[in-house]
Amino acid sequence: MSLEQEVNAIRESCAISRMDHAVYLRISGPDAYEAADQMFPAILRLRDAQIMLTLLLRENGTTLADIQLGREDDNFLVVAEGLPADQLIDVVRERMPHGAQAEIENISETHDVLSLNGPYAWEVMSALTGPEIVGMPYGTIFRIRGWTCFRAGKTGEYGYELMVPKEESASVVAEIQEIGKKFEMREAGLDALDRCAIENWFFNIRREGSVGLTPLELQLQWRISYQKDYVGAEALRSRRAAGIKQRLACFSGTGPFKAGTELYYGGRAVGKIVNADFAALRGDWVAYGVVDARLSRPGVDGFTAGSVSGPRLRTIIPPVLNNRSLYVNPQRHSFRTRSEVTYPELLA
Repeated sequence: MSLEQEVNAIRESCAISRMDHAVYLRISGPDAYEAADQMFPAILRLRDAQIMLTLLLRENGTTLADIQLGREDDNFLVVAEGLPADQLIDVVRERMPHGAQAEIENISETHDVLSLNGPYAWEVMSALTGPEIVGMPYGTIFRIRGWTCFRAGKTGEYGYELMVPKEESASVVAEIQEIGKKFEMREAGLDALDRCAIENWFFNIRREGSVGLTPLELQLQWRISYQKDYVGAEALRSRRAAGIKQRLACFSGTGPFKAGTELYYGGRAVGKIVNADFAALRGDWVAYGVVDARLSRPGVDGFTAGSVSGPRLRTIIPPVLNNRSLYVNPQRHSFRTRSEVTYPELLA
């Protein structure tokens, strides 16, 4: 199956993916809250069954891991991308308060996580778990059939992550695939998920998050707090006080583009591309570039890539597509009657 077919399934129907690139941990014990509060740079204002996005940082303030943090009664579920399990656990242990009564469970050793994404992913999940799943808000945790379900995802479409014990995994996949036949469901890999993410301005720790940038340049300050101490806090305060010189912006152009390519404007180098992919549904390339902060606003034309005479780019407002899920209402629509839904053009 081609990458374009995988992406089209996410954009038009539903796709199933295996979340092997993420690590799932549980922090529990009497001091679980204190441990999580010291470890992560955001203010923990989480109610039971809520999820928030935050980060793990290095001492110099650059991004180390992309984190989804969920509250489960008095425990915390940690979904991390960017570090293998053994390194993540070492970091978590190292950053806990001294003497904290908190335990770390590596859920990834005992469970597989399957994700469903697409404008009709909710309908597949409803057939699998029951209609109550439809009312589950984005950024919440739900327990059903003995499984843990996250209403999450980085594709811009309806998304669910289903955590199932490894001994049940094969039978659950088979059940989902059987249900999925009615929805033309396909399997989508990480490359397809990453393409959908760049089209929707979702942070990617494996791409723009891997080139030594801080939340200030990455426009991720909403994931951190300056009112508490954590690893990297002092570096961020110093950099913020000095002023943000460069900032991430979203670009489109005919390409091709690749990460590491210098960006030029007005005859001078002003930054570089840190993530790029071909958006087949748009018919052009989408790129993230870190450029002079004064040029990072949308609607700036005249950038070139690689040289002053290279392929042209312009800054645009993400998301770069009109995601189908914005126009699908589970109370009114279904995959079977999708031809009755009038969608706008895909191009944003």
